[in-house]
Amino acid sequence: MGKERDEFFKAQPAHLTYAPQETVSIGGHLVGKGEPCFIIAEIGGNHGDLDTARSAIDAAADAGCDAIKFQHLTGTKIAADTIIYDEWHGKPIGPLSGFYSSVELPNEWTEELIAHAKKRDIMFLSTPFDTDAVDLLDAAGVPAFKVASYELTDDVLLRHIARKGKPIIISTGMAYLEEVTHAVRVIQEEGNNDLIVLHCVSMYPPKSYADLNLRAITTLQEALKLPVGYSDHSQPPFIAAPIAAVALGACVLEKHFTLATAGTTNDSPNSLSTEELADMVREIRAAEAALSGSGIKQPVSYPDHEGDEIFDRFTRRSVYAKRDLAPGEVLTEDMIVTLRPWGGIAPKDLPLFLGRTIQKAVRARDPLTPDAFLS
Repeated sequence: MGKERDEFFKAQPAHLTYAPQETVSIGGHLVGKGEPCFIIAEIGGNHGDLDTARSAIDAAADAGCDAIKFQHLTGTKIAADTIIYDEWHGKPIGPLSGFYSSVELPNEWTEELIAHAKKRDIMFLSTPFDTDAVDLLDAAGVPAFKVASYELTDDVLLRHIARKGKPIIISTGMAYLEEVTHAVRVIQEEGNNDLIVLHCVSMYPPKSYADLNLRAITTLQEALKLPVGYSDHSQPPFIAAPIAAVALGACVLEKHFTLATAGTTNDSPNSLSTEELADMVREIRAAEAALSGSGIKQPVSYPDHEGDEIFDRFTRRSVYAKRDLAPGEVLTEDMIVTLRPWGGIAPKDLPLFLGRTIQKAVRARDPLTPDAFLS
């Protein structure tokens, strides 16, 4: 049994158990709990020619995105030659392999696009759809791999990617939780726990906002104990879903965009324009700022109180005389009115003074202060 035992242990990963993971480092960029949302601009099939691809990198960088993502695919390696009679955005598909061939990104562009992204200080990512593409991207030095929803159940591809030892971002469209946990375990069994899971709905676009089921983000967080993000396919130009996802704790946000406005590719109808992409980034950053407070319910306060809520508290109501009040009168509620700003007795303290004798005259619509009851 000695030889068999040695062979058994040799085949096992270094570790088979995993601790909860809150952050993953991608190219030196920390992603996860407590960090700003990592925004990925997905160019998908909208890359066009090389000049357009470079311009897409520029647009994503100008919009303030953290990364631009392409897709490395070969039609004959991603799909069979099965004839598809359905339609995609009104266009007959034909052989499925041919459909995907129309959006292939030439491998020889890779180094140039990576260099251009580096020049623009934006991270270059790409989704590989076969093992050759994985090897190409790994050799090119990509800092992480993205796995598309359709490849979630491809254990062969998942294991090949996981063995590269780089962070993995995996989308989960069409999946049950059991399928997601299986994919996570496949990757982890290869000794790779640098994993970010994206909730996703693979409808382009969903028929209803209710289809987005954003609360699944919380479900994935609780079930997997890994960083969780969101890949959005909601109808442009609306960006409510990405913002809501960030509010729910999504640490990564992926969204398609296009430089074209005429719907020239299959991805165009579910893609933001460059202007809309920039708007989404600004709104996400604003949402993050709005969510960044302590959570303690208290006034906003600055040291000098200029323009803060402490300053505004002066405009709260206090007790004023409703009519002229003469010394010797006993204060009753029909003799007072509450008005802005502060200056008289606080309304909460009024019961302490009702029934007491006024000692000093108070003119109508002047603040009623405790001094009025002192002789």
